[in-house]
Amino acid sequence: MNAVSQESSFEAIFETQLGKLYHADCLDLLPTIPSESVDLIFADPPFNLGKEYGDKVDDNREDGEYLTWCYHWLDECIRTLIPGGSLFLYNLPKWNIPLGTYLGQSLTFRNWIAVDIKFGLPIPGRLYPSHYSLLYYTKGKPKTFNRPRVPIPVCRHCGGEIKDYGGHRDKLNPEGLNLTDVWTDIPPVRHRSTKNRQIHLVEVAQPMRQQNAWNAIGLAVRFRTVSQLYKG
Repeated sequence: MNAVSQESSFEAIFETQLGKLYHADCLDLLPTIPSESVDLIFADPPFNLGKEYGDKVDDNREDGEYLTWCYHWLDECIRTLIPGGSLFLYNLPKWNIPLGTYLGQSLTFRNWIAVDIKFGLPIPGRLYPSHYSLLYYTKGKPKTFNRPRVPIPVCRHCGGEIKDYGGHRDKLNPEGLNLTDVWTDIPPVRHRSTKNRQIHLVEVAQPMRQQNAWNAIGLAVRFRTVSQLYKG
């Protein structure tokens, strides 16, 4: 991210030719970013599940309080997006329903992407939860949209293709299949207590896939890496 105002008091903790990384409270940092200066925003807030992230983090808020907090930083994200810019919001369906409604007041809905997750526990009285939600909104008509392609699925045991495509396999694009709004190839990020790898595929695959599709590098608001997720 390079969009922070030069007058800002925040200093990057890491910097390359591709951008800068800041470690700060999002509600303090986002207001320092100039309006309509960011092409793409990817937001991955805490899911308000009561997990332990440290003494300064309360991940067990009342529903209304959690949504109000989300509305505050979403307002800043909307303000910083350029016309035609893209915003992605990764969260549980429970939260992305009201958050998507809120975004729809200012942005244009493009897709609800279902990220297939089958590592959760059954919830009594409900269907087995098997996906997270990735919302895709734009500020008006998208500035850029390239339709990415994905490899043809193959069996992990024999290496053969899983589908025969109704006998029309020879008519498929040699570069792969069109990316759909259901993603089945991205494992979840695990909590620190169970994580045995330093980085997980979801931290790489989603932003890279979005960059390839929408040809923009912008602001990644990764709330789990800041020192204080909630103000106050």
